[in-house]
Amino acid sequence: MLRVAVSTSGASVESTVPERFAEATHLLIIDAETDEVLQVVEGEGADDLERSMFFAGKTVEFDCEALLCGELEPEPFAVIAEENCITRYDATHHKALESVHLMNAFALPLITDFAGGTGCPDNDPANCELDHDHEQTH
Repeated sequence: MLRVAVSTSGASVESTVPERFAEATHLLIIDAETDEVLQVVEGEGADDLERSMFFAGKTVEFDCEALLCGELEPEPFAVIAEENCITRYDATHHKALESVHLMNAFALPLITDFAGGTGCPDNDPANCELDHDHEQTH
């Protein structure tokens, strides 16, 4: 089983991925090998940051290999990328299940840094100011 988390604007696989992780209202946990929706998580929190941190925690809790989302703010990026080494893909404007299929086809770009960060936008270790792995895993 290959679990992935998809941040969406609704509770179905037809819901789209918003431009920013913080704008998501739901997190779908999907088995990327079978397309089965394992869990639908509704956002909790008083504001965008609380909700995005809630979703980051759920991504870790469900032991997801990847997160398909829009741009990430620094705080959830730290939980997802730096503390737990979960691969991030930019699935902005794609439907949830479509984004899983695109990930499986290696057709989604990696998210290598948080919004406004100065890390490695081209995933080239020579241009990177962060201390992290540059290997792309699938």
